[in-house]
Amino acid sequence: MRSSINTSINTSIRNELRLNSQTKLWLNTISIPAIELKEKIEKTIEENPFLEYDIKSNYSKNDVDINSLIENTAANTKESLFEHLKSQIEITFNNKNDIEIAKQISTFINQDGYLTTPYGEIADILNINIKKVDEIVKVLKTLEPIGVAAKNISECLSMQLKYKENVDETIKNNAINIVENYLEELSKKNYKYIASKLNIAEKEILDALKLIQTLEPYPAREFDTTIVKYIIPELFIFKENNEWQVKTNETFIPLLKINKKYSKLLKESNFNNDLKEKKEEAQNLINAVNERKKSLKRVGEGLLKLQIDFFENGKEFMKPLRLKDLAFEVGLSESTISRISNGKYLNTVWGTFSIKYFFSKKINGDLGSRAVKEIIKRIIENSDAKLSLFFF
Repeated sequence: MRSSINTSINTSIRNELRLNSQTKLWLNTISIPAIELKEKIEKTIEENPFLEYDIKSNYSKNDVDINSLIENTAANTKESLFEHLKSQIEITFNNKNDIEIAKQISTFINQDGYLTTPYGEIADILNINIKKVDEIVKVLKTLEPIGVAAKNISECLSMQLKYKENVDETIKNNAINIVENYLEELSKKNYKYIASKLNIAEKEILDALKLIQTLEPYPAREFDTTIVKYIIPELFIFKENNEWQVKTNETFIPLLKINKKYSKLLKESNFNNDLKEKKEEAQNLINAVNERKKSLKRVGEGLLKLQIDFFENGKEFMKPLRLKDLAFEVGLSESTISRISNGKYLNTVWGTFSIKYFFSKKINGDLGSRAVKEIIKRIIENSDAKLSLFFF
């Protein structure tokens, strides 16, 4: 009788531990972004023979549709600018969150090596404070190649000059003054005009020009500048045949399956429990990834319903939305919505946004803080246009 009770208790404990393990796996799987999840899956595939990609299922019509929405990344033998910056970012920043943000911001750097996207726009897309963007970019500007992440050619050349060593300080300061204030005149070879403005001899302008000619106006030139998809949209909301569609990204992380060969060997042989556990681990990860996709799709469908005005008309029509509102709509807990929104991106006709971008406070009636911000931005832009017409 006692033995039976002990067996029952041991079985109960094992089941509870298994449940806790599955719950932890599920929570981890929904919390991490696509790139981290893919790394986790590929590491597991290397270590666990029971897990593999279901390659055949990856070539469905739906995947072709999604592929048309994503820019393909071509292979290149050159080191990419993103990889070059990423390796420096990982040893420059101490905070894990800052490392992640810095990597994301570096994907906005264009093919010349410039960061021309307004900081406010980057802050909106990544759902972070504009001060944080400014703070991270200041550090990015200290990385190699010097001049990277500059707003324009003038700042790029100025940054390089400030890092120049073993050059005459007077020539260096003149060169900095020229690239920051008289680059257009320099391109026209209007040396006399620049000399008069700086109150120096024309020869000093020519000396500064020799130094400027040693600089690299396009700091990304030596790198592969193929667009890097570090920000991976996991949801796509778009119109097809006049009907709204919500689809998950099936191309970045293909479907997973249990390896039939090893599964058959396990059935036919008397292998130990370790291999049975490996198969169970593989199946648990498959289940967690599939549930993650289902939950993401539910979140996308909920956002489409609650923010339909945004999807139809744009940013100025974004409604106020709380985590609890979306949680109620899709039948998930607030904590699950919070986890699944972390580091996940949604592709729309208006651009790619962090899922967190769709949450905002109520400001006035049905207007959310996001919408108010966009309306103010438009008014300012229109005002600037009118002023330009007035003065010129």
